[in-house]
Amino acid sequence: MGKYDLSLRPRVANMTFRNCAETGCGLNAAIVEDVVVDGLKTSDLLQTWAVVFKHVTLKGKIDRLMFSDFLHPGFPRLQELIAPANSNYYARVDWALDIKEAELKELDCRGVPARLVRRDPETQIMVTRERVLASRDDIAVGGEYWHDLLKLFLESSYADHVLIAPRRDPQFKEFVAGLHRLRQAGVAEPD
Repeated sequence: MGKYDLSLRPRVANMTFRNCAETGCGLNAAIVEDVVVDGLKTSDLLQTWAVVFKHVTLKGKIDRLMFSDFLHPGFPRLQELIAPANSNYYARVDWALDIKEAELKELDCRGVPARLVRRDPETQIMVTRERVLASRDDIAVGGEYWHDLLKLFLESSYADHVLIAPRRDPQFKEFVAGLHRLRQAGVAEPD
């Protein structure tokens, strides 16, 4: 089974990345702090696995990203160790991500506590499990796209989540209108 030393986790700190591109990359179990990503072209979906963030700003044109708090299923013992370590890490973080100025194509932000995400309230809303469950009859008011995402959220174990209207999607205006309807229906947290 082997021992895992979490003090040896990869660390990215005090960096600025401008107008970068990646091909076939990923990031596993890293600590990312005080980083700015200003423009990022991805070859497909760039995924991070069990990575934690502190003071990370995404801005400019950003392609497809997915942040997940899970590791590859082939490492169950490491997942057992890293999940509480990540939870303890976030307990000491004032903010994790700032996505207010990101011109996103897609961002799925699983496992990053929504309360730690600085966002544009017009295009990025926070939902909590409690509020979505209480408003379950109203989750369809935002349209099919948001309804499907909210159903997936309820099937997950997450307490909260950020819903992001991707600025670079042709349906951006429709997505924003749907977020406004969800807020008016009380599905989203008030800003």
